[in-house]
Amino acid sequence: GGGKEGGAMAPIVAHPDVQRMLLTMKALTQASRAICYLTAAALDRAHAAPDAQARRRAHETASLLTPVAKAFSTDCANEVASIGVQVHGGMGFVEETGAAQHMRDARILAIYEGTNGIQAIDLVMRKLPLSGGETVRARIADMRAIVSRLAREGGDEYGDTAARLRETVEALDRATSHLLKTLAGNAQDEALAGASPYLRLFGLAQGGVALAQAAMASPSDDPRRAARAALARFFAENLAVAGAGLADSVLRGAGSFTGVEAALAE
Repeated sequence: GGGKEGGAMAPIVAHPDVQRMLLTMKALTQASRAICYLTAAALDRAHAAPDAQARRRAHETASLLTPVAKAFSTDCANEVASIGVQVHGGMGFVEETGAAQHMRDARILAIYEGTNGIQAIDLVMRKLPLSGGETVRARIADMRAIVSRLAREGGDEYGDTAARLRETVEALDRATSHLLKTLAGNAQDEALAGASPYLRLFGLAQGGVALAQAAMASPSDDPRRAARAALARFFAENLAVAGAGLADSVLRGAGSFTGVEAALAE
């Protein structure tokens, strides 16, 4: 390793930037898994809920979450695999470590089963309008409720997790309202221009809230509770904070497409 710790060479994990990379890998992985679990649970309720209305709501929730589960998770897989190469340094680029193989294998995931751009289009054009927008509104309301509980009950170990997640969820709400209004006005190209940043924003909001919820659900005597709280905090304070910028891309990014033909032709 580089650098010194107590006069001895420190392992690379002692370096803050390496810690940042490793935490990013773990946080994105766990958030992706959480979104997939939420989707699977909704599918189970769609089949097994006791009444027809509950089954319908669960089916629409699963439909809403499916493109996020696929596209956000596989985008994260590419990022995590790439960071894994970076953590290894130059050795990550050669075959002996195996890191480069993971990166190559992950690349196809964003292409299989509907490219992630198509998944984003499906989310915006077909899933947001479900039940007149009530399905996505209910999902955002659930996120708000969890963040409010964290703000009330979370200890110092959560730092600014609740505040940062609240900002991200509100950014998602703004972007959602804009897209629903845009679709109602039949401005499809404007909505499509913001589809991919919207899906990323949705994943950051839902993934961050799910990590916080998992940490709060851990029993007080569970040795993993502190680690889960730390991971939720890292995600909220370092990754979910991108939500405001993504919302701006959804709300105002379409205007920059006006000169696209000239820009691409140059």
